[in-house]
Amino acid sequence: MYIERYARAYRLNYVPENVESISEFDMPPSPDSSYSWSLTDEDFAKEPPIVPSQLHLTVLGMQNTDEEASPKPQHVVLNHLFIEKGSSSQSMVALGLSHRFQSKYVTVVLYKPVRR
Repeated sequence: MYIERYARAYRLNYVPENVESISEFDMPPSPDSSYSWSLTDEDFAKEPPIVPSQLHLTVLGMQNTDEEASPKPQHVVLNHLFIEKGSSSQSMVALGLSHRFQSKYVTVVLYKPVRR
């Protein structure tokens, strides 16, 4: 009876809110230059950045025999989609993706013919 009387009198999960003291959330303005910035011909003439050396070791670039298991892919190539174009005489493109599922690695390679 003693506990019930005090439990009713006090709401332990009630926090009074003073609406006047809450300031509205104001998002910071975006810089005006980010919307009106246009790319010049000089920007398109630049070479793309160099790919890190770890990304050259992809599933598509590996060659192994049926006798040995594929090596474990490096963590930097997981969840990245890679494309390998064959020589000009080949009319196909290979897309590869490696994904980790629990303690296993799943690799999917899709071969697609190129339409000319």
